[in-house]
Amino acid sequence: MERALRIGEVAERTGLTRRTLRHYDELGLLVPSGRSSSDYRLYSEADLVRLLQIQSLKALGLNLAEIGLALADPHLDATATLTAHREALAHRIAAEQQLADRLAGLARSSQRSWQDVLAAIAAVQLLAHPDPMVRLRAAMEMPADPVELLNALRDETDPAVQEMLIWSLVQHPQQASAVRAELAASASGYRRALLRAVAKWSDLTAAPAVIDCLNDDDPTVRDQAVDTLGQLVCPEATTALIDLLGGERVNRDRLITALAHHGAAAVAGLVRTLHSSASAARSAAAECLGLVEEASVDLVIPALRQALNDPDREVRQTALMSLGSLGGRAREALMAATTDPELRPLATRLLDAGAR
Repeated sequence: MERALRIGEVAERTGLTRRTLRHYDELGLLVPSGRSSSDYRLYSEADLVRLLQIQSLKALGLNLAEIGLALADPHLDATATLTAHREALAHRIAAEQQLADRLAGLARSSQRSWQDVLAAIAAVQLLAHPDPMVRLRAAMEMPADPVELLNALRDETDPAVQEMLIWSLVQHPQQASAVRAELAASASGYRRALLRAVAKWSDLTAAPAVIDCLNDDDPTVRDQAVDTLGQLVCPEATTALIDLLGGERVNRDRLITALAHHGAAAVAGLVRTLHSSASAARSAAAECLGLVEEASVDLVIPALRQALNDPDREVRQTALMSLGSLGGRAREALMAATTDPELRPLATRLLDAGAR
């Protein structure tokens, strides 16, 4: 037999106040199905489902009188009602639209037990709380529906809460496809957060969607896309990053760090870039080659040694610095550089540093 819940239990587990629940009772919006021998209000599973509908319609902008009329309609389809109001909210302010999307996610969820309904109500209440510390605890402690986590992440602006929501979301790898689909979302902060989730999953199938973000109008989104591609070691990501060398649309240091994560997979493309017509690209490629892993050093040294003859002074010096970072196997190339009057001082310092 189903156990009914007292008003205090419902209040505690949903985040609503007893006063609010009593007010709903007085208005006839939510009349508890039973009373205890001590005259306590007792709420059934059906009552909780109705409470979720009330809170959803209220969050969508309906006043209590309108909610009463909607719920009194015997032909009311809760999902259809939520969808209709969500479409109307598309023309209202951005915050209301974000909340409508969140509630649409709840409406699409499968049928719930009364425990699930309580959790859903609590998630809506806590993840939308004005205090970021409350939202942080909710993201950290609640076994939230992954769809609800995505919706909360879309709205969140506090960096700490965002990071915790991303961590919680990453525990649900089945949501990777939904995240890939959301990467075209309009809010820059949301796209950056989704890109961080993709990086934590190392979801190689997301590479095309992440590469599209390299053309984003927001430079912070482009930089985050570079960081994420650094974690996606696959041919598409490697090529996309190398193609950015010498450009001005992303931060050079972030780009070089991202390519360093690709290790040996990036060497062939970087060596080809050393023959590029753009000196800025050649210089960046030379710097990247100085960060390659040990196994690729013998492939890199001849390319950097050839770059010591580059017509551009910055490329020559960058190639020399990279040779200096490659250890003892580059010593012969450094010795050869001492015969060049321009490179001799730096080459000598690098040799002395390597000898210590």
